[in-house]
Amino acid sequence: MHRPHRARTPLSSTLLATACIALGSACASPARADTAPAGKFTATARVSSLEQAAEQGAQVFANDTFGTHQTWVPPNAFSNHLMTCAACHTGGGRSEGSTPAGQSIPSLIGAAAKYPKFKGKKHAVYTLERQIVHCVRAGIMGKPPAYDSPEMIDLVVYLTQLSKGATMGSQFSR
Repeated sequence: MHRPHRARTPLSSTLLATACIALGSACASPARADTAPAGKFTATARVSSLEQAAEQGAQVFANDTFGTHQTWVPPNAFSNHLMTCAACHTGGGRSEGSTPAGQSIPSLIGAAAKYPKFKGKKHAVYTLERQIVHCVRAGIMGKPPAYDSPEMIDLVVYLTQLSKGATMGSQFSR
């Protein structure tokens, strides 16, 4: 799937995520992840604020299939849909979700504040971006966005917005 390039100020997604937390008021109302029509979503509009980046991140979260061929049947639906982040992370990540295998997954509220995280089985430190890549590859079975792509940046800002007010650094021992 080809994603058109959006012009942006070259800021890292970590800087944007930090800015979102620091600017509190810019992230006052969480973006809705269920507002776009179903199907593929490719971020193409140039954003001029963190709020716009979070809104686009919500749209990517709810609608981007990342080129997968895997399907799922949403609750109360009559047919299957291509996988998106919202397939497992219900309510835009605001409520408890479940994997296609039926395993429970916690809400994503506060999740961004828990990164970076050490993964013992992999003996590696995972950033939020690396976790998103893992979820897209292993969960959606799609092609993840590049680390510096507009889609990744928007997803990170959206997930950071869901973590507004969460204590950062709790994963580190004192």
